Amino acid sequence: MPYTTLNLGLQLTIPTSGTRNWASTLYSTTWTKISQHRHTGSGDGNQMVTASYSNLSVTSAKLAKHIALGQASSTMTPSGTTQTVDLDNGNTQKIDLSSATGNVTLTISNAQTGGLYRLFLIQGATARDIVWPASVKWPQGQVAILSTSAGAVDIVELYWDGSNYYADWQVGWA
Repeated sequence: MPYTTLNLGLQLTIPTSGTRNWASTLYSTTWTKISQHRHTGSGDGNQMVTASYSNLSVTSAKLAKHIALGQASSTMTPSGTTQTVDLDNGNTQKIDLSSATGNVTLTISNAQTGGLYRLFLIQGATARDIVWPASVKWPQGQVAILSTSAGAVDIVELYWDGSNYYADWQVGWA
C-alpha cells in the first residue's frame, strides 16, 4: 500500500491509497508513535502526561459538551431582568422569557475561540427584548428584532472569534 511520510521531528507514516481501512492503519501505526511523545515538539520520547497538554486534551466529556448531539441544555428562566448564559453548559441553549419582569440584559460567559453557539429565545405572554453585550456584532448593525407573540421562538446564532460574537438570527418559529 502506498504511504506518504511526513517528517515533523517525528516521522509519521500515512497511507494515501489502496485501502478502505486507512483509519485503523493510521491508528495502529502512526498514533502509537505520536502518543509516545509530548506535544512540546521536542520528540524526547517521553509519553504524554496531563501537564503536557493541560486543558487542550480531547475527552468524551468535552466532546459531549461541545457537540451537544442536537440536545439543548435545560431551559433558563430569568427571574428578573438579567440572565447569564454559561457556554460551558453547551453550544445550544434555551431562554424562556415568560418569567422575566422586563427586557433581559444578557451576559455570556465561557465562549471558546472559533465556537458556534445557538440560543433559542421563547416569548411569554408579555413580549420581552434582549439587551445584548457590546461584544455582539450584528449584520449591518441591525440588532435582532424578536417576535412578540406568546410562545414564539426566535433563534440567534453566535460565532465567537476571541474578541467579538458575530450574530445572526431567525425569527417567528411557532
